[in-house]
Amino acid sequence: MYVIVVGAGEVGRYLATILVDEGHDVAVIEAKEAVARDLESALDCLVVHGSGVNPDILNLAGVGKADLFIAVTQVDEVNLVSAMIAGRLGQKPMTIARVRELEHYQVGNMQGADMGISLLVGPEYSVAMQVVGQLSFEGAGEIRTLAEGRLVLLELPLSEDSPLCHETLAELSSTFPDPSLVAGIVGADGLRIPRGDDVLAPDERAEIITSPENIDEFIILSGKPWHHVRHVLIIGGGSIGYRLARELESQRLYPTIIEMNNTRAEWLSRKLGKSIVLLGDGTDPQLLKEQLEEVSDAVVVLIDDDEKAVLVGLMAKHLGAKKVVVRSDKLEYAPIAHKMGIDALISPRRALANHILGYVRRGRISTAHMLGDHEGEVLEYEVPSDPKNADLLSTPLKALEFPRDSLVGGVIRGERVFIPDGDFIFRPGDTLLVVALPSALVAVENLLR
Repeated sequence: MYVIVVGAGEVGRYLATILVDEGHDVAVIEAKEAVARDLESALDCLVVHGSGVNPDILNLAGVGKADLFIAVTQVDEVNLVSAMIAGRLGQKPMTIARVRELEHYQVGNMQGADMGISLLVGPEYSVAMQVVGQLSFEGAGEIRTLAEGRLVLLELPLSEDSPLCHETLAELSSTFPDPSLVAGIVGADGLRIPRGDDVLAPDERAEIITSPENIDEFIILSGKPWHHVRHVLIIGGGSIGYRLARELESQRLYPTIIEMNNTRAEWLSRKLGKSIVLLGDGTDPQLLKEQLEEVSDAVVVLIDDDEKAVLVGLMAKHLGAKKVVVRSDKLEYAPIAHKMGIDALISPRRALANHILGYVRRGRISTAHMLGDHEGEVLEYEVPSDPKNADLLSTPLKALEFPRDSLVGGVIRGERVFIPDGDFIFRPGDTLLVVALPSALVAVENLLR
């Protein structure tokens, strides 16, 4: 697939790196010469210095042969216009434009379709909903919805007290609630796909595919303390903080928001009738201590500075917050942050890339869920009635020879959910959840073609 990315900022560079790693042909357009020059020396792709709204620059980047066009600069209008022009100059590529402003995103695909844009994406809403998901269950770790809510992916930190540690997964399987499977293990060396003789260790994190009703049981098995979230303190009232507060209000959880910009704080007060908005510096330990002494037992740090956000999250944990969720695009901080008590790191960059990756996938792979900092993916694949690979419908799973760094983590058939064993045979219409490391993605896509 030939992909053009407009904007080599943090998000654009991240997307380009993923796409190049997966073997796609990539061109990046960047207006700042120094940034373009730096990317050219760091990444194996075509880098074009210029504006994404200039037709000559788009043609120089190869818009005429592009399959996918992604505009992710910091300016909504540049992204929208760039995608519109690309749609006219190219051979009907899929066009994606990032938008930040609420009025752009609320009208969603209707406005995008009117302008000839395939998809408008805004990570702020997705991130806010992820935070709501973290606050909805009583324990440490992260949770994501799979297969339209039929299954969930739990990323659970493990302690010395966890009964999940010290035994092989084969030995533990009989004690797991059904349906459940440990689909990945995150340790000091990153993500690995486990086998039956693998053993979970304290301080690792287990990636578990299970049904929603099993969440509480697994949280108990993790050995970590758990509690019910009643009060939420939000540090930072930007677009994510506003969306989060509005969603919490709809669930009758009325948060307190600390916002240091006076104009923004006044705007939030007018828009959020039931939340408490405080004008102040949420990074001030004394103010944080006062608020935690009042009512808040969960703290969500949404500061647009990764290092400061993690430090404030650690301070909140030190001051007694029972649950701490931090916005951070630097997921390499995750191991130490989790070890020191931060329950979840939420990444807008990853949320945006996760959304866009679904458009990159080929064939009948409908959705892709990124694991870690693109350490792996969970792919949702619907088995067709006449797959090109006929063996897919007639061969037991153990004989299909899935790539080494992958596994089938679940199968949905009608109203039933299966964790398949080696003798399982797929049927037309089955939805498969395949977990794969980047090294196995191409082979998995070829197998499921």
